[in-house]
Amino acid sequence: MKILNQLNKFGNLLKERIREYIVISSESKQLIIESKAVLLLCRQATSKVDQLISLEPDAKEGLLAVVQHKQIRIKAHFTPEKIIAKGNIIEGRLKLLNKPNIETDSLIYRPLILIWKAVLGGNIDNQVLPERMRIEGDVIYYEFPKDQLPLINALFCKIKDNSALNLSLIEGKLLIESDASIDWSDFNIKELVRLFTV
Repeated sequence: MKILNQLNKFGNLLKERIREYIVISSESKQLIIESKAVLLLCRQATSKVDQLISLEPDAKEGLLAVVQHKQIRIKAHFTPEKIIAKGNIIEGRLKLLNKPNIETDSLIYRPLILIWKAVLGGNIDNQVLPERMRIEGDVIYYEFPKDQLPLINALFCKIKDNSALNLSLIEGKLLIESDASIDWSDFNIKELVRLFTV
């Protein structure tokens, strides 16, 4: 019995630690990833994605990203809008809050960027995007295998197929609204602890 009590205390300590990063509102079917956790996740993404130079929350809304490809820097301001579970695939939607800014210090690329902006209006053709990604107006659609998104796996390991989660990132906090109620038993606590302690 003493061991069970110690395990319960340890489980409660883990939940308290996770609550520093995640807040659940079962009544409003809302999950809030606190700014502390969003910053940590941004740092993890920057360290794992080669061409991603920086990723950080904007003070008001969304994220600011800088991507470098060869001598070209792309600065983007966007916000997550929605994710949908489709079997082992997560389909996501990001909304560009401003048109991406493309810069270079290269004398060779500068005229090409100017021509691209003048002739194509700065729009990106879907054919040059990575596989499973497309842009329609100011919305970016993407697909990823569910197992490549550890946060999604940890938070929604019991998510039903075709479930949609509405997202917004306001003042550094990621708000996730679900059609179904959200409860601690829906999460993989062990995976969350690993994510937030790396």
